[in-house]
Amino acid sequence: LESTRSKPGFGPAKKTHILDRLTAARELLTESGSVFVQIGDETVHLVRSVLDEVFGSDNSCGLITFSKTSGASSPMAKTLVLAGTTDHLLWYAKNAEQVKYRQLFSNKEENPTAADVFSWVHLPDGTKRAMTADEKKNPRSLPVGSKIFARADLTSQTPAESISFDVKFEGKTYTPGSRGWRTHKQGIEMLEKAGRLIVSGSALRFIQFFDDYPVSPIDNLWIDTATGSFTEDKLYVVQTAVKVIQRCMLMTTDPGDLVLDPTCGSGTTAVDA
Repeated sequence: LESTRSKPGFGPAKKTHILDRLTAARELLTESGSVFVQIGDETVHLVRSVLDEVFGSDNSCGLITFSKTSGASSPMAKTLVLAGTTDHLLWYAKNAEQVKYRQLFSNKEENPTAADVFSWVHLPDGTKRAMTADEKKNPRSLPVGSKIFARADLTSQTPAESISFDVKFEGKTYTPGSRGWRTHKQGIEMLEKAGRLIVSGSALRFIQFFDDYPVSPIDNLWIDTATGSFTEDKLYVVQTAVKVIQRCMLMTTDPGDLVLDPTCGSGTTAVDA
């Protein structure tokens, strides 16, 4: 794991410093290995160009944005515009076709955005409606037997002839457009028999109950990683949240793999490993 702090300016000396470390890191990595560079928004584009130079743009695995503080800056901190509360992780693989990747998940109940997605309710009498603001804040206020659900997308991003067909539902015909459905005809029929189809505007969607899966996949936006007085204690200026490093390791390593942090500022990597 390579971690570097963002400082004003990005002159030849700093570029050489980062270039040398990344070049050495690439030589040390296995074919399935990864490198993460932590950087602020001031120079993320410049560091990314160095990573492209060393690893190749085809080996970019993504840009992760994560919360680094729960507090906002102020004019006293010379921040007169938007407060900077996030940092970035540039993730590159030595070989993107062989990179080791383990999908991570979070509990839906701990996901602060879950209420925005799962905002409908199936009542015991069969009625389906949007939840009120109070019900979203306190789902326990719903009648016993109610089931919270989301109107999930039923189309696929990889269209194919076998999943491109018309669907008749409640007297109307729906098409997937140029995308195709997420399942075949038999799958659509099974969803209809199970009462899992629902119309949203002019689109046909399927009912995904909150209880179908206890977890949701973690993507490239981490908003639960802030350090501060109400979250994780921060002892050093350069200290990265434990959860950030943990996720990097869990995503790209297995027990017994080797992890290196060439900068090792506050030792968080060693603690997590």
